[in-house]
Amino acid sequence: MVADIKRLLSVSRLVTLTGVGGAGKTRLALRVAAELKRAFADGVWFVQLAALEDQALLTQTIASTLGLHDRTTRWPIPALTEYLSDKQLLLILDNCEHLRDACAVLADAALRAAPNLRILATSRQALGLTGEHLYQVPTMSMPEPDQLPPLDAISQYEAVSLFIDRAVAVQPRFTVTEANLETLIRICQRLDGLPLAIELAAVWLRTLSLDEILEGLNNRYRLLETTNQGVLPRHQTLPALIGWSYDLCSEAERTLWAWLSVFSGGFDRPAAEAVCRGDLDADEVVDLLAALVDKSIVIAEEHERQVRYRLLEMIRQYGQDRLRGQSSEHAVRQRHREYYAHMVEQAWQQWPGPDQHRWLARLRTEHGNIRAALESCLAESGQLDRCLRMAGELWFFWVATGLTSEGRRWLERGLALDGPPSHARAFALWVAAYLCVFQQDFATAMPMIAECRRDAEELDDAHAAAWAVQLSGMTAFSEGDLPQARAHLEDCLSMHRALDNTLGVLDGSFYLIAVTALQSNLCRAAALCDEAIAICDSRGEQWLKSYLLWDKGLVAWQLGDGEQAAESGRDALRLARQFNEQWVIGFCLEMLAWTAGAAGQHVRSARLLGGAQAIWRRVGAPLFGMRSLIQHRERCLAEVRKALGRAGFAAPFDSGASMPVDQVIAYALDEHQPSPEQQPAEGEAGGPLTRREMEVAELVALGLSNKAIADKLVVARRTAEAHVEHILSKLGFSSRTQIAAWVAEHRGTPGP
Repeated sequence: MVADIKRLLSVSRLVTLTGVGGAGKTRLALRVAAELKRAFADGVWFVQLAALEDQALLTQTIASTLGLHDRTTRWPIPALTEYLSDKQLLLILDNCEHLRDACAVLADAALRAAPNLRILATSRQALGLTGEHLYQVPTMSMPEPDQLPPLDAISQYEAVSLFIDRAVAVQPRFTVTEANLETLIRICQRLDGLPLAIELAAVWLRTLSLDEILEGLNNRYRLLETTNQGVLPRHQTLPALIGWSYDLCSEAERTLWAWLSVFSGGFDRPAAEAVCRGDLDADEVVDLLAALVDKSIVIAEEHERQVRYRLLEMIRQYGQDRLRGQSSEHAVRQRHREYYAHMVEQAWQQWPGPDQHRWLARLRTEHGNIRAALESCLAESGQLDRCLRMAGELWFFWVATGLTSEGRRWLERGLALDGPPSHARAFALWVAAYLCVFQQDFATAMPMIAECRRDAEELDDAHAAAWAVQLSGMTAFSEGDLPQARAHLEDCLSMHRALDNTLGVLDGSFYLIAVTALQSNLCRAAALCDEAIAICDSRGEQWLKSYLLWDKGLVAWQLGDGEQAAESGRDALRLARQFNEQWVIGFCLEMLAWTAGAAGQHVRSARLLGGAQAIWRRVGAPLFGMRSLIQHRERCLAEVRKALGRAGFAAPFDSGASMPVDQVIAYALDEHQPSPEQQPAEGEAGGPLTRREMEVAELVALGLSNKAIADKLVVARRTAEAHVEHILSKLGFSSRTQIAAWVAEHRGTPGP
């Protein structure tokens, strides 16, 4: 099957694996991904869509998987397709059926924009696009209905082998004999060879015999056949088995199954205990959870040294059907909301502190449940303020993870609902406006800032008032009005200090330091910077410290101290890498490009400018769109282009732009040093390359293909290909463009 799908992907840019639930579509897609991971220069990306309920978040979900940050208002589809336009990658969209229309629109736009993109979708039905190739995932192989193979031949049948494998896992003494072989085969046939159905049935060998399992299945199917006439038998297989598994559970187990269905994307033990307590105490929840794991209703997986649980989507949906209309439904959903609202509140309160990495990781893991809680708040009468506060308290999460548009969506949906002025609404207004300013959407931000000011005055809300003033300063800064920006930012910093608002002080300081440095008030800027960094150090704050270290570099740059500017830029970059903070990474690459250019290291500067350009393509406007900073970038670009010439500039710039972000960071930090065994012999000019490899690299730099290189050197084409592969490996590169830039740098052009 994998070979068939690989062949289809070689001739079709969209392949959809179809089949009934439980047929093994996801498992097959993962196998294809594993085999093709080296075949695509920009990787294979797996996007799990089963738990995504809001189709409006589809593009953001894909972008987040790709590591993109949405910084522009034209996000989602245009920015995503622009990013994909020059990429050679395989995008796997798993479980598309409930988002079929949205997936079809996105796939169509992406495939039109990106000629080297391939999409592999899994769905119970086709996406319906022109050029789509369908692959019906077959059931596992089984003996023919009236065929009873010999015992020594049963391993050739996939369904029988899977059942035996799972049976032995739950009942180690289970063996296949002449006496039970026929029953085993009839069970597999009754289950239509569906992998998930076989796995669910096999676990019942803990408490039932093979004959009892077969009898139970037959009874359940007879019931379905009388109630669901006209439905194809194969489409009844898994629902029948899930329903029978539900019937075999105890009353308490059924209750827990239904209650666990409120979780989206998984849960841990404390969450299960909190949400499912009801009439059950914590110990009962744990015991019942273990029982459902034993029955394969719940899957337990180790996740970063902790056990995390989840229900397969069809099993979760069955539980939701059972929960719907129950007297306990409201209470369970309320406990779910409260649990995740409390989690978000804790994260917000502890954010300017030492646990930022842990909180970001935890909120990423719980993203599905956070979405579910926000949706529940919007749907439930009397929960609007909770929704607004929860979405607002995720401010740092939306920014740090690049989910700006999603944050805006939740906040704007809540703000669109009628409600009187409240502290929660004022809070949501400034957070929503902040995200708008971040996306350079000033037209939307300004009315929000004005409303926030009015509500803050009416409610005497000093915190909201301070943030409204800061946002006015940020807007003026982005528009290039430095005097107005400084006036607002000085005011907001005083207000944040009076409120002992550490987050506000640090965030406001970042913008004020940049403004004062660009106005050449360098003593004031340096003092503010030292003060803010000292606060970070006292609190263990690392995220905003990365921004402030960049500020420190900007102050040094304005003072003419390129060496100190580069040192601060590298310090900021090391912190930003820990958070995958794309904004700061881009800022730092810019700073290091400027300092390299000023030092005459023009090839290095060009490569770093290319790396920064790749970041800006992913996140949006360069340097937050701040005109005063963009002038530095444009000046550096002009000087480096003039020094290298058009061709000399293009090769290293394109090389930096094509590097994976981790490689360009390592290059910026001078971490790509050849190991001792790669060091050249005395006097050898090719660095880590042999003389022959250096010769091949020179030909690559001239634009020759592998075939042309082979002809030039009078060697086999495969030999030339091997040389190029060795060069890429030794230099840590992924493209021929990077080789060309490296050759230009080692021909004596001024470099690092």
